[in-house]
Amino acid sequence: MFRVNSIARQLGSFKSASKLSQQTRKMHVKPVKMRWLTGGVNYSYLLSTEDKTKSWLIDPAEPAEVFSALKTEELMSVEAVVNTHHHYDHSGGNGAVVSRLTELENADVQVISGSHNSPGTTQIPKHLQEYALGDLKIRCIRTPCHTQDSVCYYVSDPMSQEKAIFTGDTLFIAGCGRFFEGTGEEMDVALNRRILDGVGNSNWATTKVYPGHEYTKSNVKFVRHAVYKTAGENAALDKLEKFCNENDVTAGVFTLQDELEYNPFMRLDDPTVRDAVKDPQGSLTRAQVTDRLRTLKNKM
Repeated sequence: MFRVNSIARQLGSFKSASKLSQQTRKMHVKPVKMRWLTGGVNYSYLLSTEDKTKSWLIDPAEPAEVFSALKTEELMSVEAVVNTHHHYDHSGGNGAVVSRLTELENADVQVISGSHNSPGTTQIPKHLQEYALGDLKIRCIRTPCHTQDSVCYYVSDPMSQEKAIFTGDTLFIAGCGRFFEGTGEEMDVALNRRILDGVGNSNWATTKVYPGHEYTKSNVKFVRHAVYKTAGENAALDKLEKFCNENDVTAGVFTLQDELEYNPFMRLDDPTVRDAVKDPQGSLTRAQVTDRLRTLKNKM
């Protein structure tokens, strides 16, 4: 009887330790501010495994600012430079960054992007192609519109259940990117089908959004001016407005589920959004609503 109880206690201790390990284990996302002094408010991100031995460096457009923000050991952990799209303020630093990583004897660093328009590209992932970064699983979600080579990267840690999505200039907190190479229909598909389906609805509430720019204050200003005009009309927007008025950085704080509650570009059938684009009867297509919202935003 004593032996059985002893074994039971050992099993209980093992389960507790395992549970604690899952709770304390975490992937790491380190935002790097770029071009904030000149108004660009870009982000680069260092995505790392729990032990920080393997990393992806996402959109390192300004090498000097990236190098000053990262330690040598962080740079040496980088296995790939990754671009969300080819615009210079996201991919322009590829060459200098790869050169520096090569100097650090990281000769196998890859450049992953949506097309060869990003300098030095070595791998172009297909829609929903998956990568492994240590124990992290990364799914590439192609979202053509802002540019035709836009890619969002959905990351999940099976052990800790943490999830993140790096959205470049496709999805911003409470907004979306301009339709430089696409249409309203493509942006609707990108936001409301490809991203949401690629992540899966069971994961929306736990997937943190990491956009390419810190545009949240201006996006909230637009939504408050054009759509949900009074406090109390949309509780999620009220919460976001309060947070961004008190904090400079909103990356990694809000989830895809949050976006579904306040982002008008992801609430195209909301009567309040329809009213904002002068379609109270709901006769416009979703693509037309998206186009009208973007036109309103561009005028602010």
